[in-house]
Amino acid sequence: MTEDSVRIGDKIREARKARRLTLQRVADATGLSIGFLSQVERDITTPSLSSLVTIARALDVPVNALLQPPEIPSGITRREGRTIYSLHPDWVSYERLSSNFPGQSLSAVKMNIPPNYLSETSTHEGEEIVYVLSGTVRYVIEGTIYELHAGDSLHFSSHRPHKVHNPTDQPTETISVGTQQLFGEVPEPQNAVSGDQHEAAE
Repeated sequence: MTEDSVRIGDKIREARKARRLTLQRVADATGLSIGFLSQVERDITTPSLSSLVTIARALDVPVNALLQPPEIPSGITRREGRTIYSLHPDWVSYERLSSNFPGQSLSAVKMNIPPNYLSETSTHEGEEIVYVLSGTVRYVIEGTIYELHAGDSLHFSSHRPHKVHNPTDQPTETISVGTQQLFGEVPEPQNAVSGDQHEAAE
């Protein structure tokens, strides 16, 4: 297995500038704070994969323009052959488990969550099921904490504000399956925002 990581802050900023969008407009479209988006653009912090997809749709760009996930042409993955990739070398890493095909509605990843990780709070379309393979993880959904251990699972609506926390000093492995399209090449224009309003220099 190999591990690939990218720094996507510059790509996000360039896409936003090209569309003459303010951080406020993108924050309004994604539900993410201006402060968080600014830190993402400066590579001070790193978004989760689901938040990256939400940002890409708000910018009306394919998520593959910001992050190139490994392809799964046959729908089959083998443990020894899966590529591990991440948005930052010290952050969550992912192994893609699902493929794309006409009518496909599920996306699945194996998540390798480092010790003491805490994600941003996010909301997005659809629903999600999480299964813990090893370690401990907390999902905070609308202020309620759900602590999960190996063998536990959680099913929830992704429309509800949620964040992920590994409160331990050991890594955690989970499988996440949801209806948010994590790997599609075509953005969804209805979720995008237009650049009618000029942006002041930031």
